[in-house]
Amino acid sequence: MKICLYNLEQVGIIILDDRGLLYFNQAGGTACLQPSAKGYFVPISNGPPLDQPELALDVKLTEVTQDLVGLNPAVAQEINLLLMEVSSSDRYEVDLSKLALSSEAWVYVRVYPQGNYSTYGASEPFEAILTWPNSD
Repeated sequence: MKICLYNLEQVGIIILDDRGLLYFNQAGGTACLQPSAKGYFVPISNGPPLDQPELALDVKLTEVTQDLVGLNPAVAQEINLLLMEVSSSDRYEVDLSKLALSSEAWVYVRVYPQGNYSTYGASEPFEAILTWPNSD
């Protein structure tokens, strides 16, 4: 089964797992890439105040990555800083070994669950893809 994320309205992660569903999204801004990955989708909540939509995580991520295909360490660091604002119970970090495979709206990350209040339970760190609405 293939699940299209084109109508996604917020940021989420695809927990990579070959036994999961196949998700795809448009990525890379105007490059209009269509990457896909098997796994399980989990939304990341970061709803801004209604009168300040520019504070939404997807808006901030797009500002940092717009039209990029392949990331560099400086952009990865900016994304990591934004991800630190998201959760006090889990840690998300850009996977520096996969910068060339990452782009706007499709970034490889490592997730480090943090204790009893983790969204992901008391699991070991795992690989995922951070995805959000593409800017084109």
